[in-house]
Amino acid sequence: MRLFLEWAALGPPLKMVATVLYSRLSAAQRFNAALKAGWFYARWYPKQFLPRFEISRAGSQVHPVLRRHFRYAARTSRRLGRALFHSMLVHGPKLERQQVLLGRLVDIGTELFAVAATCSRAQSLLSSRAGDQKRELLDLVDYFCRSARLRIARNFQGLRHNADRHGYRLAQAVLAGKHDRVEEGIVGRAGAEPQPK
Repeated sequence: MRLFLEWAALGPPLKMVATVLYSRLSAAQRFNAALKAGWFYARWYPKQFLPRFEISRAGSQVHPVLRRHFRYAARTSRRLGRALFHSMLVHGPKLERQQVLLGRLVDIGTELFAVAATCSRAQSLLSSRAGDQKRELLDLVDYFCRSARLRIARNFQGLRHNADRHGYRLAQAVLAGKHDRVEEGIVGRAGAEPQPK
């Protein structure tokens, strides 16, 4: 699921930008690709700030508790699109190397999918439930969606406030053998010969 979401989110936008940056293409081909990408994003980006009204049109059919979560999922999906676009601007084609950042974006997308799927399933089940069963179902769905919102908010916050660069530098230092003393006293792999001192 995560891999599918990562591919769906990053595949088309990165392909569009990669064509612009691919140095083996002629200048005319790269310029045409830049025009197409510019035209696409000039129309797409402003739409990510505008409210959508699809859910409110069908509002009489959707339970109010579920409608609130559907609206949240739609609004946050647009925010996720903007965050992905901003990440593409900052990192360019090297975005695919930013695995921790991409992991956060994919986690947000996964949570949004789970919220929308849960609400959709609950709406279809409401017609076959009565009284107390409806309340129990709505309580479960409401709790799940509220907890998903907290996880989504934490991931959005992690996009800007994180220790990713420090972690990367530390990992490079460990790979370079600069922190070998930390390994002292650790039991090695089975069958591995102990290192002479």
